[in-house]
Amino acid sequence: MHSQTAFVLTVLVLCYAVVSGLVKRWYLAPALIFVLFGILLGPFGFHAIDVDTDAASFAVVAQLALTVILFNQAAALDLTTVVRRRGVTFRLLVIGIPLALALGTATALLVLPVMPLWEAVCLAAIVAPTEVALIDALLDDTRIPERIRHALSTESGFYDGFALAAVLAALALASEQADPDSARWTMFLVRTEVVSVAVGLVLGGVGGLVIARSQRRGWMSPTWAQLATLAVALVCFQVGEGLHGSGFVAAFAGGLAFAFVAKRTGVPPDTQVSDAAGQLLELMVFAMFGGYAVIVGWRDADWRVVVFAVVALLGVRLVAVNLALIRSDLPVRNRLFMGWFGPRGIGTLVLGLFVVQRGVIEQQQLITQVVAVTVTLSLVVHSLTAWPGIRWLVATPDAGR
Repeated sequence: MHSQTAFVLTVLVLCYAVVSGLVKRWYLAPALIFVLFGILLGPFGFHAIDVDTDAASFAVVAQLALTVILFNQAAALDLTTVVRRRGVTFRLLVIGIPLALALGTATALLVLPVMPLWEAVCLAAIVAPTEVALIDALLDDTRIPERIRHALSTESGFYDGFALAAVLAALALASEQADPDSARWTMFLVRTEVVSVAVGLVLGGVGGLVIARSQRRGWMSPTWAQLATLAVALVCFQVGEGLHGSGFVAAFAGGLAFAFVAKRTGVPPDTQVSDAAGQLLELMVFAMFGGYAVIVGWRDADWRVVVFAVVALLGVRLVAVNLALIRSDLPVRNRLFMGWFGPRGIGTLVLGLFVVQRGVIEQQQLITQVVAVTVTLSLVVHSLTAWPGIRWLVATPDAGR
């Protein structure tokens, strides 16, 4: 990354920090602000952010961001609560996510007929993951029933892991069509799905045990415990990649094991520093995304790309969520609210980048355009509708059920 780009991104973070409280009150996604500044300061604006000549920097920062976010999300998940609340949260995970992937695949095949089947599955998985934390004010608004906020947050935490598994499987099958060596892609699938999970579970468990016991004996200060947590996430990623598997799968599995072991030792994990690092990296990614991909993606996209993005972003999720919650005790208005608010963010960006870089994919340019259009549409639509959506939800007497 050029020194000027790094300096500009640092100044952007500082300026945003000064007004972050105001932005939260307005229910704006911070990522949208960084995308807009990226467009303004990028090669189509003032040329202060130069990413086009150093695309590798974008890939590295994006991978680091998703690694930390996946680990943090997994570490924050409470599987006991998920099972206990299976009436809503469990339905979203077990029924809603597979439905969204299936409907997204059907939409891709219908609207984008040039997509082969397994590439359509890849595309559906890329645009499926939600990131409701993009509008963190929505999760903090106590006017929204707690179980709705919990369901949206938990679903978002699991979505990247589910989508990544689907992408890896579809990527292996799609690449097999272009490579007659089927054994090669079978081993790729085994390494990414099985080996990576095993690596993550071992490293995350050992890391959680070491940090927890060191804290209990007074050998490690709380600040260094948080920094060590961030280090565990990065180690999981690096070892997973080093074994030719998936660092992202390893990071997610590592987060689950880390939290489980830490809680069993009586020292719940503190991810405050790693959360902050993840947010910082994520906002830098969105600034570079604005400077590098938004204008180009929209400029090259045809009407089919836009139609697919709109249907996948709004229609597919609404249908999947409402079908998943049939016969649940949630009022219809609550279901519609949950179906509407599924912002797309860093997961879609990195999975799209991952597929384009890693696989033998015929429609790389088309996937890039869909990612650019879907993410920017989501940031705008969900930011602008957050406040009126909350008012609409609480305007009915049964909103608190």
